[in-house]
Amino acid sequence: MTVAVIVDADACVPAALAAALDIRIAPADAPLLLESETIPKLRSEAVELDATPAIEASRAATADGATELLYLNVDDGFGSADGLAEQLSAALDGGSRLVVDSSEGALMGCGWQAIAAAEAIRDGGDLDAALAAARGVRAKVRVIAMLEHPELATAAGATALDQMRQRVLAELRGADLGLMGLYKERDDALQQLRDRFASSIKDGRRAHIAVHHAAAGPGADALARWIERELSPARLVVAPLTRHAAARLGPRMLGIAWYED
Repeated sequence: MTVAVIVDADACVPAALAAALDIRIAPADAPLLLESETIPKLRSEAVELDATPAIEASRAATADGATELLYLNVDDGFGSADGLAEQLSAALDGGSRLVVDSSEGALMGCGWQAIAAAEAIRDGGDLDAALAAARGVRAKVRVIAMLEHPELATAAGATALDQMRQRVLAELRGADLGLMGLYKERDDALQQLRDRFASSIKDGRRAHIAVHHAAAGPGADALARWIERELSPARLVVAPLTRHAAARLGPRMLGIAWYED
């Protein structure tokens, strides 16, 4: 049997890594936020997603010979279609074994799970092994982020941030944004992001780390260089946000998603 791993584009898995592991992205052509964008424009893109990209990616996988599908959906309260499992099952009409598993995570909090699942398949595992690998990472992965525009998080229902005009350090756990600090200056917020992350690492050589950004490439690259120099991680990637994810988390966001083996 051939097993395919499919993941929501808002997981922000870097394209090169997805290609190397044959991870299907839904939608495959989701645009990234690499250049600055106005808040009104991003607000207009804060729309709920339907199941069409997931259906198209799943059908493409079966057309390429996949007989078993593992779909890992971002579970941030903003990106996943309601009733996704039922809609996918109906669209595939029982032709393939399908597991739709909620990642309980945002961004690469979901993406690292998809990568672990794909690596399990690459190493000879079946669908059950892939699912177990994803869930193993799920228990360990964390995501924290500095939000330059926390008011945009209200697109996903975080009403407590609606009137905030300060930079926010928050932990992203599924649909929840756990407030970790408020900062007037961007440099102070970024230093706290770096220090809070670094203090949580037990053994950098066992850490798999993604540096996220939304139109803040130079800052993300600088943070990645610092992580490489200070922690020598097992794996380090820079992962820009999709425009859709940035409609929730805002331009100039910087974040880190990581777990340790």
